[in-house]
Amino acid sequence: MQVVNEKIIHQINKGDSRAFEELYNAYYVYLCAVATKFVYVPEIAQEVVNDVFLRVWENRSTLVYPCSSYLIRAVQNRCLNHLKKRQLEEVSLSDVEDNLIEFQKQQITQDEHPLSFLENKEFEETVNRAIQKLPEKCREIFEQYLYLNLSYDEIASLNKITPSTVRGQVRIALAKLKEQLRHFTLSFFSFVY
Repeated sequence: MQVVNEKIIHQINKGDSRAFEELYNAYYVYLCAVATKFVYVPEIAQEVVNDVFLRVWENRSTLVYPCSSYLIRAVQNRCLNHLKKRQLEEVSLSDVEDNLIEFQKQQITQDEHPLSFLENKEFEETVNRAIQKLPEKCREIFEQYLYLNLSYDEIASLNKITPSTVRGQVRIALAKLKEQLRHFTLSFFSFVY
């Protein structure tokens, strides 16, 4: 990540679009990585970051130097809003799904400490291994649901099956994941038991 200097921020305050472009280019990739950590879907992460930059430009006169902490917090807040909206829009399938969203929200709001990266990485790898153990068709449907954020209708159309079959496969996947991950001791599962 390339850091911009105070002069660039002052130019942005005055409405200089080239200075804003420098800010955008300096932070875009890094902020997309931050957002992807929380929402898991690169396309949604890019949308979140672009929304943050649009808001920064709209309020450019209030931007202060240094701005990196502000930009990171703005992306985290926008990710949190996305997860809350997703939780309200979808009918929960199970406690595991609700707890996954709660876990994601906790990751956004918790203070960073040296072990958090390792804990997150371990959790992510454990979940990925558990997903890979699902039956092939069930795994494909679940990955489309979880990682691509497709609706039941979109998954049904893509796989030439009914939305109720998709719903059933996602329920099966969640039940199997709950069973396979029951030994994992992160706070994520404290809600389930």
